[in-house]
Amino acid sequence: MLPFFSSRGVLGLNARNLLYIKPFNPRKAVAFADDKLKTKAFLAARGIPVAKIYAKIETRAQLQAFDFAALPDECVLKPNYGFGGEGILILKGRKDGEFLVQGKKPISDLELREHIEDILDGKFSISGRADTAFFEKILVADPAFAPFRPTGLPDIRIVVFNLVPIMAMIRIPTAQSSGKANVHLGGIGIGIDIAKGVTTHATQYNKILKELPHGGSPAGIAIPRWEEMLLISSRIQQITNIGYLAVDLTLDADQGPALLEVNARAGLMLQVANLAPLRSRLERVEGLKVSSPEKAVRIAQDLFGEKVRTRKEEEGGQKPLLGTREVIVISGAGVTISVPSIIAPYEERSVFSPDLVEELRKANGLDVEDEEEGTYRVKFSLAGKKIQTLVHEGTVPVPSARALIGRRDLSGFLIDPVKETKHSLVGLAVREDLRAVDNVLAMADRALLPLKQLKPTNLQEERQKATSDRAYNPVFSFPPLPENIDELEQRLSGLVPDDTPLGILFQKKRRELLTRISLFRARGNAVRFTEASLSLYGSPSAVLLSHAAAVLRSRIACDLPASEGKVLDAAAASVRFEQALEQYGLHEWQVQVRPGVVSDCTVGRKRVYLRQSATFTQARLEALIAHEIETHALTQVNGDHQPFELLHIGTANYMDTQEGLAIYNQNAVLSPHHDKRYDPAKNVLAVAYALDHSFADVRRYLEEGLSYAPDAALMRAIRLKRGMGDTSEPGAFTRDIVYFRGFRAVERFAEEGGDLKRLYVGKVAVEDLPLIEQIPGLKQPLVLPEFLRMAKKGK
Repeated sequence: MLPFFSSRGVLGLNARNLLYIKPFNPRKAVAFADDKLKTKAFLAARGIPVAKIYAKIETRAQLQAFDFAALPDECVLKPNYGFGGEGILILKGRKDGEFLVQGKKPISDLELREHIEDILDGKFSISGRADTAFFEKILVADPAFAPFRPTGLPDIRIVVFNLVPIMAMIRIPTAQSSGKANVHLGGIGIGIDIAKGVTTHATQYNKILKELPHGGSPAGIAIPRWEEMLLISSRIQQITNIGYLAVDLTLDADQGPALLEVNARAGLMLQVANLAPLRSRLERVEGLKVSSPEKAVRIAQDLFGEKVRTRKEEEGGQKPLLGTREVIVISGAGVTISVPSIIAPYEERSVFSPDLVEELRKANGLDVEDEEEGTYRVKFSLAGKKIQTLVHEGTVPVPSARALIGRRDLSGFLIDPVKETKHSLVGLAVREDLRAVDNVLAMADRALLPLKQLKPTNLQEERQKATSDRAYNPVFSFPPLPENIDELEQRLSGLVPDDTPLGILFQKKRRELLTRISLFRARGNAVRFTEASLSLYGSPSAVLLSHAAAVLRSRIACDLPASEGKVLDAAAASVRFEQALEQYGLHEWQVQVRPGVVSDCTVGRKRVYLRQSATFTQARLEALIAHEIETHALTQVNGDHQPFELLHIGTANYMDTQEGLAIYNQNAVLSPHHDKRYDPAKNVLAVAYALDHSFADVRRYLEEGLSYAPDAALMRAIRLKRGMGDTSEPGAFTRDIVYFRGFRAVERFAEEGGDLKRLYVGKVAVEDLPLIEQIPGLKQPLVLPEFLRMAKKGK
């Protein structure tokens, strides 16, 4: 028997069928629930939010004539009468004209047609009857689901009886369930406190989980808009008159609560997820006179959870209160823009300034309704409420604002003219300014990528010449600077963050980006480029050189390491990397083997790239996982979920800490005398030598002085001299010193008792932790490496 779980009051399958389905769910109602298309159309017409349906296929003739190219790149294929998640294909993106299942595996048009034929034949339907296939919009999981690291879209199942929400659980798709939110397929069920909307217990394969597979407790996570979802589920029962009903909802990042399906034969696993019997709850509400869904929700909260005060109760029954100035939040194409706005009930419609309209055009954040009249369709959030509306392009008379919010979009709000005084208008303006600064810094950082701007356009030709002639000094040329670099420099120069901890961090990042622009402008000129690089990354100081030399002397004194056994090619290594990504719940990440990758392994945006010709020993493979995935990938994921983009793009000087932490983690895996432990120290000596010598001299020093293999010495010399035009001149791109310098700083931090978990909140600089930890709304890391999770539990 499960712990803390009594069998008294548990509902079994037979009792469910005899006591609840048979008397309360007539066949007509069950048939209605089974027909997903009919159910959604019926409920959508009555105000229940549902996902958009793109197309349906009912016959083979329709299938024969159907053009898959007419579908959007992302959609879900479902059988109308399907059950248990069977027959569903999640299509995310295309490659060479073919859909990608779950964004990874290609499926040909022929395979897709064969799958649809299976649907039409009733292979996946409840009773084997002929079926209909339909394509539906992919809903995107709300960020609130991020702590669960789902492989697909989680859903929330709410059992409703006599209009009262009885019990609920959130179902988390996993790799074992093939991305489907079905507990019987291997998904995770997590109970939800009906009153508070907070997760409680978790189950998978009929066992209680104390910890989620990637780490972290399943309990205590709040589900946003919980009372709204309870109300929707009760309303659905009221509309459909299905007496014993399970409603499957989800929370879409853009749309909010949305109905997935209704179920008249709901399974009973949510009893395990809640560690609570269902039958006893059903018996408590049977026979009650419930006059409305609103009353039903209050009954559920009173009977089955701790009484919670609603927002209306907290505000004395009032609607959300606005001042005369507020900040609206607009999202589009992965970009979030915070817009200082004037609350303007004297305007019929909302008005956006021309510069805001132009910015939203670039971010795909608005749709043209009537371009001649300057009317656009847009979605934004105001005081936590999502609004979809039409806005006009026009003048906003207040210099510090970019929008006027008209009375059509103010329904459901109260306006307090003195609120700005009570809450300090100056303070509000500061918050608006800081959010705007964050957006500008993120935009500039994405446009000013060092490796992209410093990669020579003639790299292949010059590398070939250097391969043929060991005394050759390449002459590099570079791509044009970004067209908007002058505008970026002007905007960065004009930013004036305040003296709050966040403002100080922004000021540091602003200076770093301006220095990066100076570096780009100096490309080709050895003297100016080296000066800019020293300003941006620093120089190999005498102390750093002394420590690096000491590390290399200790290597010489040691015996050579023993053989590391089997050598794997990139294809075999990719399997291990995929396992590591899965271990940490990085389900959207992919491992790609490519011929043109410079490094053997590198991490990009949700990608791990392996060079096709690279080989890996087992020891090096595990070290790379510690370096690339357990450091770079995890900090990237954690930074994505912070309230400011600064922690995603990286605070100023974050590279020292980021690369130092990666080396620290890597060394914990490598044997004490492994060659790779000494590379950071070699980098310091190599940079110092390059500052005073030509390319050919540096290459010779790397081979003869630092024991690099010939090919590795050539590649390292290119790294050190990129950014310069004539590499016969002294000078260097000094970034490679950050590895050793950062490693020493992280090592010192750990030795002094510092908690390494603090370095995983995003891409941060260890010296700025006191400021970073004062950022408003800073979140704890979502994912931690295994060794830190074990340390957290005291193992």
